[in-house]
Amino acid sequence: MSSKKDKLIEEAQKLALKGQTDKAIKAYRQIVQQDPSAINQRQKLAELLLKAGSTQEARTEFETIGKYYAGNGFYLKAIAVYKKLLVLYPDDIFLVLTLAELNEKHGLTANALAEYRQVYEYYKKQSNHVEALKVLERMHNADRQNSGIKLMLAEAYLQAGKTDESYSAYSALATLLYEKGDNATCLKLSERISQLFPERSDFMLDVLSKQVGNGNAAGALNGLHTLLQRNPKNKNLWALVIEAFRQVNDPARTKTACQHFLRLFPEDLSARNNYLECLIDGKDIHSALPLLEQYEPDFVADKATKELVALYKQLDQLDPINVRILQGLERALRADGDIEGADAMASKVASLQLLADKHASKSGVPLPEECDIAEIGTDQVLQGVAEQSGTGSSEGLADVLSDVESEPEPDGLDEDIEIDIEVEGDILSGPDGEPGQSSWLDAVEDIFESIDETQRSVKFGSQLEGTDAQSHYDLGLAFKEMGLWDEAISELRQAANDPSRKLACLVLQGACLREKGDLKNSETLLRSLLNAGLGLDDACSVKYDLALTCEATGKGAEAASLLAEIDAAKPGFRDVHARLDSNSIGEVLDFSDDELDDFELK
Repeated sequence: MSSKKDKLIEEAQKLALKGQTDKAIKAYRQIVQQDPSAINQRQKLAELLLKAGSTQEARTEFETIGKYYAGNGFYLKAIAVYKKLLVLYPDDIFLVLTLAELNEKHGLTANALAEYRQVYEYYKKQSNHVEALKVLERMHNADRQNSGIKLMLAEAYLQAGKTDESYSAYSALATLLYEKGDNATCLKLSERISQLFPERSDFMLDVLSKQVGNGNAAGALNGLHTLLQRNPKNKNLWALVIEAFRQVNDPARTKTACQHFLRLFPEDLSARNNYLECLIDGKDIHSALPLLEQYEPDFVADKATKELVALYKQLDQLDPINVRILQGLERALRADGDIEGADAMASKVASLQLLADKHASKSGVPLPEECDIAEIGTDQVLQGVAEQSGTGSSEGLADVLSDVESEPEPDGLDEDIEIDIEVEGDILSGPDGEPGQSSWLDAVEDIFESIDETQRSVKFGSQLEGTDAQSHYDLGLAFKEMGLWDEAISELRQAANDPSRKLACLVLQGACLREKGDLKNSETLLRSLLNAGLGLDDACSVKYDLALTCEATGKGAEAASLLAEIDAAKPGFRDVHARLDSNSIGEVLDFSDDELDDFELK
């Protein structure tokens, strides 16, 4: 038993078919009043209102439909509805903004950016910088990996006087460029940041630190030079300079930098540590050991015992039987809580003491009374061994420690210290040495132009992800249902990059071309799909749509033949049997193949 609603729907459909538009509108209004959720009937009402010239009322109904779809997560259907509205009201920027938001929500980022870009340009022409900036922020939220958008946003913040936001945007862009491996552009941008925000060097320092950390110290030296000129008393910067010189294997400049660091921050443990490591790297035991002993209490007081142990171990590697080093290592290990290791060092010292005693008794040459065991070094021990063996010479020491360098002043700092880093020039300077503002802004515009604005759709390569293909396929169907043939074709072309649905997308493109009146290209496209490699279902699908196109072009006999082939091969396929029984297919003039242009499959 049919309900009242079903009867009303049936009556409305009959009235619409008879062309009684006003009566049909009245019937559909009654339906949606009774059931506001009857979206299909509301859509038919909107189409009838549009046909009757009631454009504003039609818009109200379409907007109600669009809001319903969007509110229930049917974003593709909502997009199709608002596309329909945009055809009716092409100058309504709020419709474009809504489309951008819907595309973003569904994950069609490139589509969303194209819509947002249109809104941005609109507000820019209106000199409405506040709204233009808001749109840029939306674009950035939609695609945080887009360097062009980040750059434009940073510049827009700067022009709006939002210094903190501009700095953050610039920094995020530089980080993105670094992560992408574009080190050259990253450093240029860092220079730009340092010019705009001279009081903020932390970010550039971080960028350069990453450069050095990745083994590209040579590429970071220019930037380090710039930072040193602006902030010569930055501890972290000096530590990075030292590391960079070490990496490029420049011991002279490494030592100079360490000395300068220590002179600036004589009480800073990191400065002391760096200088000690420099001396150790240079195998300057005679300078490093007394200096380390001098600083030892400070290392312990600052609970930097692990660093202390590491320094003594490095010295021990250079001079493994130096009693002073071993005793220092013993103290460091005890301070660090390594009692077992400290006891081992104590045993080693005792063994060396025994060796020294044996030397004294056998040679008859006692050690000086004032000489403490801690003063016995490698040279003395090896001298004793030489005398004990009868060589009477310590020439072997020169061979063992031939590459050990020493300086007369173990902790002395050179009087004149200058860090000389060769700089090719300011990479952002203009011809007169001033920052190249105009050229930079030109570059900004070039980057921003990378956002596609010629075709408001996503461009994909041959490997399209399945989820993206499905979205474009579904959107294509939604556009087709709304009669938006060009938009449908655009989406279906993109979905066709997925090999699994390529044929279906091409057939649908043929149908859209037919519906928009481009019968010639529709026929050419569909004929090109007929080949021996198609399966039964695919062949029937292609022949069916080709039959409809042939019918529309007046090729009734061929249309009937194609439908008969389908009916014979697969009885019950769609409405083939009903079409064959109808009298709608007649004989008309045919066109030759020579009259058809080749259709480029895309």
